[in-house]
Amino acid sequence: MYVSRTSTPFLIMDTNDDPVSRAERALYDIQELADSTAEHHPYWILLYNCSQISKLILEKWNDDLTKEDLNEIRWMISELENSCKKLKNKVKQDSRDK
Repeated sequence: MYVSRTSTPFLIMDTNDDPVSRAERALYDIQELADSTAEHHPYWILLYNCSQISKLILEKWNDDLTKEDLNEIRWMISELENSCKKLKNKVKQDSRDK
């Protein structure tokens, strides 16, 4: 079920839309959030890299991923891992400071 954070009580969808097109449009909003909060929110880099991976996958949904695509995804995953480590270290440090 779709739950909106806005006061709009319903979601209008074009019945001719395919699921990939709808996902790409929704992903655009997620990318906008990641871009607009860049470096101002502790989770922005996680959101950004996840959205970039999703964008690449959706763009290639009906095609094959290339070796370069997979290398790019692997790099973004390593960025996610690094970000998670930093967040984990911050949580540890914050708990020690209490």
